[in-house]
Amino acid sequence: MEFRQRLRVAAAVVAVVMIVVGVTAFVIDSGVSGAGPSTDWQNRTPPPEGDSVLVPTLKGSASLRSGPPETPGAKSPSPSPKLSPTPRPAGFAVSGSSIVYYTGDGTIVPVPAISGLRSTLVSGKVIYSALAGNPYNLKIGSYAGEFRPNVTMQQTDGSTAQTGGIAAAGPVVRRLISDSLADLSESSGRWVVALPVDIRSSNDRVDVTFDSFGLHGWSDTPRVAVRFVGQLPVVNAIPDNSGFHVLVEHLGVTAWQVIDPLRLTLSQTELDPDHLMNQLLIYGNGTASTGRDVLVDEHVDLGRVMLTAADEVSVSLVVRTSRADLGPDRVLQVGDVPVFVASS
Repeated sequence: MEFRQRLRVAAAVVAVVMIVVGVTAFVIDSGVSGAGPSTDWQNRTPPPEGDSVLVPTLKGSASLRSGPPETPGAKSPSPSPKLSPTPRPAGFAVSGSSIVYYTGDGTIVPVPAISGLRSTLVSGKVIYSALAGNPYNLKIGSYAGEFRPNVTMQQTDGSTAQTGGIAAAGPVVRRLISDSLADLSESSGRWVVALPVDIRSSNDRVDVTFDSFGLHGWSDTPRVAVRFVGQLPVVNAIPDNSGFHVLVEHLGVTAWQVIDPLRLTLSQTELDPDHLMNQLLIYGNGTASTGRDVLVDEHVDLGRVMLTAADEVSVSLVVRTSRADLGPDRVLQVGDVPVFVASS
């Protein structure tokens, strides 16, 4: 009887031990498989592509992802960059210490600096004013010109570039011409064309082009042509002039022309090295503001209005035996920006 009682006690002890061991094993197994992300993702077979798997996050929340989990530290792919720049309205803007013009297609046209002048953006326009000690004998702060962005110029390779244009006051043009001529070593080449059209009132495109269809009677003279919309003032652009003669011919190809009276005293068949600028001819085939000849036989300032004309104004060096080339290098420029003469 005592033996059976001991056997029952032993069996009970063994049962309790087995229960304790089982509970412990269950707790340990639960701690490994359910607490935190698994440390054996690389050895597991990933789910088929397109399936979803719940990946626990480090914060204990869950997110739904497609395919196998991300590699720790990997970044999500960035959105593809736009292939074209973000469009911006056309207009002037200050860029650092400079002013630039943004065209409608994103082209940037810089406003050139001119020695002795300050450029200022005022009400959508770039105005040049005189600084102290400027070489143009202008009073400090006085108006010296304007930058116009709507100008294109034909380049030496035949292409066209939107360069903008400077409409400069007479004293500024005079000095720029003098400096340009000083850089020309050959006496037969000491001439330059300051474009004799005041473009400041034009909001349309102005084109500067070059060809060999200039007319001084033979239709074979190199010329620079300024083409525009409407009518613009044609002004004196020859510093050492003796006046101007406007001849209204109504011939179509030269409806009008302007010559320096000094040219009438020079040879018509030879270039005069001392008066090359006086042998420039200004002409056009559009409507002129005057219906008759105008004769002024005394020196006039640069920028003096001679007439207003429509559509096109051309300039050639027209001496009968001369076929002097006229390209971008013959146009008065600041950097690569052509200089027009502002009316005064």
